[in-house]
Amino acid sequence: MAEDPKTHEELLAELERLRFQERQQRETLTSLTNQLEEANDTLEAIRTGEVDALVINGADGHQVYTLKSADQTYRIFIEQMSQGAITINQSGTILYSNSQFASLISQPLEKVIGQSFYKYFMESDMALCKELVGSAWQDITTRGELRLKGNNGEVPVLLSLKTLNLDEGISLSIILTDLSEQKLSQRLLLKKNEELLIAEQLASQLNTNLERAVKARTQELYKSQQQLSRVLETMAEGVMIVDVNSRMTYANKMAQEFLGVNESEYQNKEYHNLKWQTYKLDGEPLKAEENPIYRAMKTGKAVYDFEIALQAQGRALFYVAVNAVPIFDEDKKLTGGIGTFVDVTHRRKAIQQKDDFISVASHELKTPITSLKAALQLLDRIKENPSTHLPKLIAQANRSMNKVSNLIEELLNASKITSGQMHLKAQLFKLTDLIEECLLNVNENFKSKLKIHGDLDLIVNGDPNRIEQVIVNFINNSIKYAPNATAIEILLEKNDNIAKVTVTDDGPGIHPDKLPHLFERYYRVDDGGAQYSGLGLGLYISAEIIKKHNGEIGAISELGKGSSFWFTLPIE
Repeated sequence: MAEDPKTHEELLAELERLRFQERQQRETLTSLTNQLEEANDTLEAIRTGEVDALVINGADGHQVYTLKSADQTYRIFIEQMSQGAITINQSGTILYSNSQFASLISQPLEKVIGQSFYKYFMESDMALCKELVGSAWQDITTRGELRLKGNNGEVPVLLSLKTLNLDEGISLSIILTDLSEQKLSQRLLLKKNEELLIAEQLASQLNTNLERAVKARTQELYKSQQQLSRVLETMAEGVMIVDVNSRMTYANKMAQEFLGVNESEYQNKEYHNLKWQTYKLDGEPLKAEENPIYRAMKTGKAVYDFEIALQAQGRALFYVAVNAVPIFDEDKKLTGGIGTFVDVTHRRKAIQQKDDFISVASHELKTPITSLKAALQLLDRIKENPSTHLPKLIAQANRSMNKVSNLIEELLNASKITSGQMHLKAQLFKLTDLIEECLLNVNENFKSKLKIHGDLDLIVNGDPNRIEQVIVNFINNSIKYAPNATAIEILLEKNDNIAKVTVTDDGPGIHPDKLPHLFERYYRVDDGGAQYSGLGLGLYISAEIIKKHNGEIGAISELGKGSSFWFTLPIE
């Protein structure tokens, strides 16, 4: 069963333990080497007469031997040595051996004397052994490592060889140092070194893997940060981050644009004391503690879709919807808050327009219905005795019904446009014929003001019923908004394959600020509908009809000089 992989800390501890063992083994090896050198130096000193006496630690305590008894001193010293010591003659016969040598070769001491020195060495080391002995007989101090034969296997030894001048002649003195412990230490040291190397390799690999993992994670975080930054900077919503002290620490590009500040202006400043003012929807100033971000941080709960008004420097008042959430660290401690806000000015405007539209629609429908109801009540009263007022009452009822019908038709058309259900039945037709049909429904008091001129033979491709709605709307608007106009002109023009129809009056004109909004849904030139009737849908429906025909629509006006409404259609 495979061992569990060690952690980085365990590998480091193992490395330290192996290094300590290595230092101990090196110290042991150094001690053995020093002892060997000391013994060799002592023997050399005895041989050359460089010492006056020796102190030998024997069984009877310390004994002092002078040079006068050098032979006895030499023998006692040799016997006390921890190394093996022998003397051989030139034929290799052992003349003397201490007990330590006999112990090395696992032989009784009495059986060693007189034996061949060479028989105790491994066969594979014989050549080196004879080479060392030969060099020593040349009076060359020689050392070398060989292996002795022992009962328990081979014994590694270090040989130190030196010639000696004895009474019997020249002999060769050999000191044999047991290297078993040293070799074992070396093997252990080698093993530990190998383990240390493996551990270092594992640690190195672990460090490499950790570095790669950290680098990969760093790259992922950087990539994620860059992606988040790009998302934040391209968002249509403003994003603001504040710390626990309500100081702004971040605002994306849209937030800076909304608030009219740059990074140097908002960094580490309280967000409610900067260059903008906040208001409630009723116009009352918004207190700092009522701000959605402050509330989210105070309560620890998110705030959603909280609408406020903003007045930034250099900008008109606008409305934003704010979402805010508190930010906590891993210990659940509050560190700040984040708020996102989106411009809902158009939404607020649409809501206001819808409310205004409902009010206007109610009024517009109520007026003809009230008139119709009054006419029906009068008819009910005179039904038994009809009077000369009967035709007039019936005409009044019909006008009221037509008005209600027209209002409902406008609402239905607007609904079809919104849902994409308005369809065209295109055909070729003559514009002049269509305009003359439109004039049949115009009040007799205004017919004399209407003039048609230009290219009266223009034929276009479109839905005549829908185009009739547009022309009638243009004419009715001229009559409604310019009742005192002296003339209303309808001009027909041809430009390549495009037909253009323009309805012009010399009424009071339209303010330049209102021109861009004329074709918006629910837009009314008279804010509130107090002066003119209508739902504010006519021009919006007209614009959608012309767009469906791949044409264009527009208006030109100057205060005090009248207005011109025009549209274009393809001829074929």
